[in-house]
Amino acid sequence: MRIPILFYHKIAQPSPKAKIRGLYVTPKSFYYQMRYLKWRGYTTVTLLDILQALNQEKVLPPRSIALTFDDGYENNYTYTFPILKKFSFTATIFIVTRDIGEFPDWPDSEERIKEPLLSWEQIKEMHDYGISIQSHTHTHASLTKLQNEAVREELLISKRIIEKELKTKVDFLCYPKGYFNSGVMAIAKETGYRGAVTTKRGVVKEGDNPYNLKRIGIKRKHTLLSFIRYIGYKYR
Repeated sequence: MRIPILFYHKIAQPSPKAKIRGLYVTPKSFYYQMRYLKWRGYTTVTLLDILQALNQEKVLPPRSIALTFDDGYENNYTYTFPILKKFSFTATIFIVTRDIGEFPDWPDSEERIKEPLLSWEQIKEMHDYGISIQSHTHTHASLTKLQNEAVREELLISKRIIEKELKTKVDFLCYPKGYFNSGVMAIAKETGYRGAVTTKRGVVKEGDNPYNLKRIGIKRKHTLLSFIRYIGYKYR
């Protein structure tokens, strides 16, 4: 069992004034990456599929892969969504519930350019298609810097809002900035999450902790060849 979970942030051309340009992948590059996956016979699976495979409740097809997007930028609807539909792929988008339809106002962010976030209308359209919408907390707080009760509040509020708006169960958390520890994992489990993804590099393997799922970050610097190497060889 070796399942890559890829993670992206912004599918768009970076603004000339953007400080953290690595978080962008151009729509053209993303299109070629998805076309390659389709050509090579990859099947996109959900995080729930992966959890069931870890629990030996499901056998996933060969060349299974999961696509995830952090923060919930509007360009995930404008550029990402049409490309996913073209190749009949699914994905997971982790959203920050306080800032839906607004601009990010996250104190730990080093980015000066504030790009719009998804609206509920856009989120619901993607959800109805089959895109999984999961939690990136309520305010994008660095969870390891908070007291336990504040962590619990971040996770519960986000979960409840998404479940109310989309009438679906929220099972997965993405730790903002990749910050987590054993205490945060315990609170995630306590508050009803069944798993969580990190920014630690690697693929999901048999026996992995579902609250410490590794992923492979895809950034602007990755050519198609490096993308192929990342998903096919580097972490195998």
